Amino acid sequence: LFQYLGFAVLVKQDLAQAEIMESIDDFKQQFEETIVDMCIFCIMSHGSGGNLVDIQGNEIDVEEKIIKKFYNAQCPALQGKPKLFLLQYCRGDELDFGVELPTDSREALPLNIGRLKLQSISKLPGVTDVLIANSTVPGFVSNRNTKHGTWFVQCLVKVFKENAKHMDIRDMFDQVSRVLNEKESNDNSRRKQTFEVTSRGFYKKLYFNPDEVVDEEHENDDGEYKNDDDTVSDKQQQNKKGFKKRVREAWKALVN
Repeated sequence: LFQYLGFAVLVKQDLAQAEIMESIDDFKQQFEETIVDMCIFCIMSHGSGGNLVDIQGNEIDVEEKIIKKFYNAQCPALQGKPKLFLLQYCRGDELDFGVELPTDSREALPLNIGRLKLQSISKLPGVTDVLIANSTVPGFVSNRNTKHGTWFVQCLVKVFKENAKHMDIRDMFDQVSRVLNEKESNDNSRRKQTFEVTSRGFYKKLYFNPDEVVDEEHENDDGEYKNDDDTVSDKQQQNKKGFKKRVREAWKALVN
């Protein structure tokens, strides 16, 4: 997806906490040496108690250890440039079983709050241009299909592929929310999921303007992206020594 959107992609897998921190510092160093338009930081892992869980089962506070490293004072090279964080991991143990509606009526459309008119300022705030998308809301698990991957990533890839040429990122996130809202598990519990977007001084319209070339190797007939090798790797990762038992069991239960 991100290659299609025109990004240079750097992938790291199965890292311990120290390796994660080192990789972040190396990632930031690139922006001191190369001029970029924006950066996207994507984490796909296990979670526990709202924190990220590394390959050894250690918890990491994403807010303190990762996101704040990209604030304006800590990362001057990205001042005034969009910084998007895509966070895919459980933020708790609760399952969302949804709520039965008394009628088939749909909710009212979101209010249009209009465009903010900015005033001239003499100083840059400490936190600007940060957009954070969490795959689920605090306290809840993040559902995953063992064959096609997590619900959130499925919906995000589908929506971005279909709309990145003409729609800005926040409108695409609204569409991701609508698509995710339609998903539910195939078992009797009919589980649901809600994702969360947090904006911190992010007021600009962001368009990706992707190239026309489509990565056909990773796209199937219905336009959804999947990688069966990643599914196998995820199962192997769950069985590695050092992972917390409650994290493994939670992920084994999420088969759809």
